[in-house]
Amino acid sequence: MNRYLQFAKKGFQKLCNPYFRAKTHYIKYYEKLPLKEDVVLLESQHGENASGNIFYLAKELCRPEYDRFTVYFVMRNKKAEATEKMFRQKGMEKIQVVSLASKEYFRLLATAKYLVNDTTFSPSFIKKEGQVYLNTWHGTPLKTLGKKVNNDYENLGNVQKNFVVADYLLYPNTFTKEHLIEDYMLANISGAQTVLGGYPRNCAFFDRKGGERLRKEMGTADKKVYAYLPTFRGTPRKAVGGKADAYMQYYLYQLDEMLDENEILYVNLHPLTRQAVGMEAFSHIRPFPEEMETYEFLNSADCLITDYSSVFFDFAVTGKKIVLFPFDKEDYFRERGTYFGLDELPFPQVFTPDELLAEIRCGKNYDDTAFLEKFCSFEGADAAKNLCRLLLYGEKSGLIVEKMPNNGKKNILFYGGDLANNGITTSLRNLLMNVDTEKYNYYFAFRSENVTQSRDNIRSFPDEVGYVAMMGDMNLTIAEKVIRVLFKRKLFSAGIYAALMKKRIGQECQRLFGKAIYDTVIQFNGYEQEIILLFGHYPGKRAIYVHNNMVEEIRLKKNQRQDVLHWAYRRYDKVALVTEDMRAPTKQLCGQDKNFVVCRNIIDYKEILKKAELPFALDEKVTTVWPSKDHLFRMLEEPGRRLINIGRFSPEKGQIRLLEAFAQLHKEHPDSRLIIMGGNSNKGHLEKVKKKAEQLKLQNDVVLILNMPNPFPLLKQCDGFVLSSLHEGFGLVLAEADILGVPVVSTEIPGPTGFMKKHGGFLVEDSQEGVYDGICRLYHGEVKVLGVDYEEYNRQAATE
Repeated sequence: MNRYLQFAKKGFQKLCNPYFRAKTHYIKYYEKLPLKEDVVLLESQHGENASGNIFYLAKELCRPEYDRFTVYFVMRNKKAEATEKMFRQKGMEKIQVVSLASKEYFRLLATAKYLVNDTTFSPSFIKKEGQVYLNTWHGTPLKTLGKKVNNDYENLGNVQKNFVVADYLLYPNTFTKEHLIEDYMLANISGAQTVLGGYPRNCAFFDRKGGERLRKEMGTADKKVYAYLPTFRGTPRKAVGGKADAYMQYYLYQLDEMLDENEILYVNLHPLTRQAVGMEAFSHIRPFPEEMETYEFLNSADCLITDYSSVFFDFAVTGKKIVLFPFDKEDYFRERGTYFGLDELPFPQVFTPDELLAEIRCGKNYDDTAFLEKFCSFEGADAAKNLCRLLLYGEKSGLIVEKMPNNGKKNILFYGGDLANNGITTSLRNLLMNVDTEKYNYYFAFRSENVTQSRDNIRSFPDEVGYVAMMGDMNLTIAEKVIRVLFKRKLFSAGIYAALMKKRIGQECQRLFGKAIYDTVIQFNGYEQEIILLFGHYPGKRAIYVHNNMVEEIRLKKNQRQDVLHWAYRRYDKVALVTEDMRAPTKQLCGQDKNFVVCRNIIDYKEILKKAELPFALDEKVTTVWPSKDHLFRMLEEPGRRLINIGRFSPEKGQIRLLEAFAQLHKEHPDSRLIIMGGNSNKGHLEKVKKKAEQLKLQNDVVLILNMPNPFPLLKQCDGFVLSSLHEGFGLVLAEADILGVPVVSTEIPGPTGFMKKHGGFLVEDSQEGVYDGICRLYHGEVKVLGVDYEEYNRQAATE
């Protein structure tokens, strides 16, 4: 009863959340309301700032020639009133402010014909037929982006999706264009046109008189004005109290004491950093005026001080001096990836307040000609005008507009699940390492929130294979959310749910993949009911893999739904069985096999041999060992016979009965040892295996290892491998052990049986007694290595 109360409480809290309520209206607006031909929706930095490229486009749209257009500017609710006031002060009364995530916002997102953003719209966004979307991004990058980010590269999905669905992507230089296309993997899947042109915000720097006029208004015409814009180093969760904040506060106090009466240092800090670095006590240091747009004010400065911010790419067009103050350079570059080092820039670097003061007081002492040619050659006073004419009228004057690179090959998308260290991930990686990229472009997909613990595996895939990070949730009305809950609680069958939600699931494909066209989508992991339903509705060729005996999965683990699999195996164009042994149980679930094909796993034997030659090592961050790591190392040094089992800690792997069988063997042969290794633990099964080992008093002779990224150096040191599973799809680790010259035995179950019989392998009865027989024979050296020709095996598998 308590569980249902908690569920009801969470549901009530959601219903009380205005964002949740507003979002549920979006899909109705999307479906029912027509496009408004003369409406423009502008959004900057998720409603955080009324500045930058979007502000200058709004300013341009206030000109008389755009009178027929109604223009909305998105701001967070708490900033909306101040933004309206600023627009009135600047004579921009035409611009209407709309609160982010309000009902009005979602209505406009669904009906405005023209959409402009410098970051991304929310994951809920589905671009409607007829909408024209311009994404300006927000700066030439020094820090790496997309797949090249040092961490968090699994969360690029919403940016990638926005770039895929956009009609125009603005780049201020070819450097930015090349890196954003490459690092968000846009070639071949984005239908956007690339636009080389100046940034609208840099129009401010071509208004020389405007800067002079502003200084007179502020009473700084006879003073030296320096502008300091440091990069925000924190995160929303941990923004204050850091080392960088402490240093910054200390340095600002020093600078304030050293500045003359005719010098003013204006500082533009991130709001969260501003809380840690108070400026109330300063005499010569002031915050940027809140009532002014950032670049409008920056135009009045004599010199820019920054560190790693993209602002120096923009300010360079003024011809004024730029000084870099990267006081935490070593720490920053240790954590952040960059496209190039600061030493490659022409600007002087200083690291102390004394050096900074000396540098800003002297004239420009460097040549930035090459820098301007590379990064600023498209900048100009008409940048905002040119973009508005392109967006609203399709005019390309002053801009270089080209199609996104596309090699003309068909795209194939695999869904890889959570990319955990298991056989399915290994199978997918092996397959994508051996596909022919001359004919197709290959991508794999995953849900960002599911791969946080296994994101390192993303980078283990070939560089030429792209990936799609799926983010967010399906757009549903409240009634449809109820239907979804009822389906999850098995009160609706998959067939009924698919019929009721057909349109919504189809829209979910649009939400996640935008205009990207995949000739074939493959649900490779074969699990996850909502992804099975999603890919089953994709408007292209569809295939789903069967890696395991799903009848036994349902019986033992209850981790699948028979109705979902019945629906899928009849709906998908192809059902790919990893072995012929899977045909009978799979047919049992759907009643037919006309669309079944056998697609054996590719076995990357060269990579296995290569990894086995690396030194044996444990990853201190992710690997855990029971009883201890020292115990493992002692076991490897002691004489005796070592047997090993590798497979996730899960009931169907038969690790409990393996321990029972090993306990019997160990009584007879005290020098026997057992290692059980798993990439992950299903519902705490590792703890059950530990308890069983303790009950059998095997702590000195058994080692359990969780999550070892490279198991092959250890596997190679063992005398025999045992597959003790109750059911399997194929048992890829049998081949991995054989490649390393380790004898193998397996229970006689569908999946591995076909492979073992074909190659003369040793099979044992599917029981504890059978497992005992197998490990006895391994201990006594009675089992021979299979010696499969994996080159020929892969050649045959690749043709299936």
